[in-house]
Amino acid sequence: MVPSTETMVGWIEEVFAQGIRRPGYAADDWAERWSAEVFREMGLENVTLDPIEVERWQPLQWSLEVWSEDDPGDVTSIAGYPIPFSADVDALEGELTFWDGEGEVDLAGKLVVSENAMIELPQAAVGPLFASWWYDPLDELDQLIQILPFSAGFSEAMEPSIEAGASAYIGILRGFPVDTDRYYVPYDGRERPIPGLWISSSNGDRLVELIDGGATRARLVLERSLETVGSHNVTATLPGNSDEWIVIGSHHDGPWSSAVEDASGIALVLAQAQYWAQVPREQRPHNLMFLLNGGHMSGGAGLLHFVGTRRDFVENDLVVEIHLEHAASVAENIEGEVVVTDEPEPRWWFTSHIAPLEQAVADAICEHGLKRSFIMPPEGFPPGSTNPPTDAAFFHPHSPIVSFLTAPWYLFDESDTLDKVHRPSLVPLTLATIDIVNAMADHTAASLRGLTYTPPRVEPLSCAEPIPMGPLR
Repeated sequence: MVPSTETMVGWIEEVFAQGIRRPGYAADDWAERWSAEVFREMGLENVTLDPIEVERWQPLQWSLEVWSEDDPGDVTSIAGYPIPFSADVDALEGELTFWDGEGEVDLAGKLVVSENAMIELPQAAVGPLFASWWYDPLDELDQLIQILPFSAGFSEAMEPSIEAGASAYIGILRGFPVDTDRYYVPYDGRERPIPGLWISSSNGDRLVELIDGGATRARLVLERSLETVGSHNVTATLPGNSDEWIVIGSHHDGPWSSAVEDASGIALVLAQAQYWAQVPREQRPHNLMFLLNGGHMSGGAGLLHFVGTRRDFVENDLVVEIHLEHAASVAENIEGEVVVTDEPEPRWWFTSHIAPLEQAVADAICEHGLKRSFIMPPEGFPPGSTNPPTDAAFFHPHSPIVSFLTAPWYLFDESDTLDKVHRPSLVPLTLATIDIVNAMADHTAASLRGLTYTPPRVEPLSCAEPIPMGPLR
């Protein structure tokens, strides 16, 4: 029997209650120890905390003041939030300028103000342009436009200003349904050479108005700590009916207290562990490893370590790696208020181009009514990428992957609170994952890799009943 919705929500609530769970923070250290203890209580074997190194970034104090050279006594303070992994500075004073990002310009020594607009993604385009197959039983996707939690520049938003010689970057966050500056991007763990500050859309309007009115001077203070500290990957195992392995994972850290990103993923992995611990060994199709990796918000440090130190295992003994991230509700701005709806965010299942693996995912989606689901390619989304935008990126192309992900606009914002978890998804996602694992019973690591195909493929995947869905390209 799978854990109930109430049990999984209880796990999420317990993790969320610890506070901000960034790599190296006390709440993340707690999550490691707690999840390891839960694995032990479930009867799992070889429960291990595997040491890794992460970059712990902590903002301490910051401020932004602007004024006109003609009236230096009339100083305006603009609220904001430090950009993760940007440089610290005691008090940087200089010329303030707005740059639209176009053309080659010399911004040497200037404090650059620029806009960072989130992408609006029409779901009607996702299927035909990217997906192998999609499940839309209520014919909803044509009407959906999803606000993604990142801009076209994503983690590289500061880089054009850095390359143009700017002394600081001030990014205006556009497109969110809320007026926010609490945006934990980038999270690649890579220190930038200049300080940066996110400001909300309303404060961006205010700052642009001040610049247009002649405010050409600014002073930026940004104090933060950045140090390399220890964290852990948490692993546990159950023996199965073969010598090969299936890994089921998610990450235990997050940008804030982060209920969806990824306390919900922790709960989905614990649900798999609890279910399979009750199943007799001979009914587990392969050995099972449960992985809660650290350092997701520090450039994927945990998975770089896992794959780097277990390359032979990943390439030869791993039948499939299944990653479960983000059981998310749609949240909309309705008449100025953010309202969490009963609907799930569009679901992306990044899956290796292996016919029986894709079929297993499609069958599980159909069986458990996981509407708004897309089977996505392991590369090519976003365009030009060679890996999926998920933690499974570190396993592809070394092993077959199934990587579940949603991307709500609040994913990196402090408004990722308990009400955002799509509770009706928790049990169906758990059951679907069990089905995918069971579907691998007749496959080996070698045989599955031997079935890799190169798109396009002609035969369709389909549910038993006639419903609107996309064909394979």
